[in-house]
Amino acid sequence: MTWRWYWGDLHSHCSISYGHGTVNQALARARQQLDFCSITGHAFWPDMPTDRSVYAEIIDYHTVGFARLARNWDKLLARQAAATEPGKFIALPSYEWHSLQYGDHNVYAAGPDLKLVDAPDLPALREQAKQQGAIVIPHHIGYAAGYRGIDWQHFRAEASPFVEIYSLHGCSESEAAPYSMLHDMGPRDAGSTAEAGWDLGHRFGVIGSTDHHSAYPGSHGDGRLGVIASALTRDAIWEALLAQRVCAATGDRIDARLFVNDAGIGATIQAPGPRPIKVQVRGTDALDRVELLKNGRVLRHWWPDGNESATVSNRHRLRLTWGRGRKHRPVRWDCQLSLSEGAITEVESCFSGPPVVAPVTQIGDAEVADDSVVDAHLGRALMVALLAEIPMADAFRVAVLGLTHDHVWNNLQELQASGRGTLVAAADPHPPLLDQVQQLHGCPVYSDLEALLEREHFDAVYVFADNATGARLAELAASRG
Repeated sequence: MTWRWYWGDLHSHCSISYGHGTVNQALARARQQLDFCSITGHAFWPDMPTDRSVYAEIIDYHTVGFARLARNWDKLLARQAAATEPGKFIALPSYEWHSLQYGDHNVYAAGPDLKLVDAPDLPALREQAKQQGAIVIPHHIGYAAGYRGIDWQHFRAEASPFVEIYSLHGCSESEAAPYSMLHDMGPRDAGSTAEAGWDLGHRFGVIGSTDHHSAYPGSHGDGRLGVIASALTRDAIWEALLAQRVCAATGDRIDARLFVNDAGIGATIQAPGPRPIKVQVRGTDALDRVELLKNGRVLRHWWPDGNESATVSNRHRLRLTWGRGRKHRPVRWDCQLSLSEGAITEVESCFSGPPVVAPVTQIGDAEVADDSVVDAHLGRALMVALLAEIPMADAFRVAVLGLTHDHVWNNLQELQASGRGTLVAAADPHPPLLDQVQQLHGCPVYSDLEALLEREHFDAVYVFADNATGARLAELAASRG
């Protein structure tokens, strides 16, 4: 059985409840750069404020959005089912349940069906979900408890195998994490972070998803999740989610794997005594560092080795961006890219939509049901990343004229380490220096500098003679081509 990462977004919105863009637009964009997704409808808020003198707008757009989703729920399920193609793309059903007291949660099922069922509180919601074989996942947990952030005393891992810690709302991993909370629901609360939950003894995985409100699942940089699954099928993705073989990412697909006693991500083991740890990380771009954490503390760092980073590679990443057209007017872009030498080995789309978490307060069902363009502003950046392998040119044949300048030795060492050139000969009138270069580099040596120029074939020269003769030697080398 082959296990690999599949990438998706389980939390994105559109005009099916309140938001921008249609379901069809969301699914089309998801298929451009994701393996799976879920178009989430805002559905219920049992403890929504009732004081219209303060919250009238909030009450109205939620009430209207909830009713719109209920009318169109069967259409949403049908369109996600129709978009699913095993081996190519999977769409899972979901809806959102808001709560001031318990924090906001999404209800997910393997699908294609899921009943739209309300509940007065979180325990009742979990029971409703259990009857459908569904799970209940908290998101933007970093807001304070009582203000739609998580309250860890109510958390139950059997119903919530993972939590969403990164989205447009910010990062809820820890108090010191980057990406502060975005929304006017408040700042990040230390007691609501994932680290606070782990400190309390809860066991759960973590994911990222966009919480995007512009029909743009997988908007690059706004949150994604990876799952380690055996295949791109509804059952395999669902099994991976339940087994907590998940990770959170901002955008780029990073293949990060951790093994403890050969048990992988999501596993639970009992292992007294020494525990061998294996870490494997592969990025689509240069890695800055890898950190291994235990109990909220960095156990070990890894940085790309200095000597290794200096080694020439024929593998390169190139980001291409284009756009943009006029707002509300679709633009078709036809582009071609080719390499005169080498081959494009991988293409990763990095499309992103406008970073919207606000609702559209006036919209009709017709704009939900058909293919009309509610918001044709397709993205703040249209971008793809290319990985290409380009044949390396033959190494330069290099000669060195003069060895009296101390910098010669570092330069020759860097030349050898880079792989860009080969030292073919060295010349200097001082025998001890000739002995030294021959011992270090094993190249032919000459006491007569002009003899080297006459007898050796090379592409470039280093001149490290004394200042009095250096200029003359450079001119002499240039005259020989």
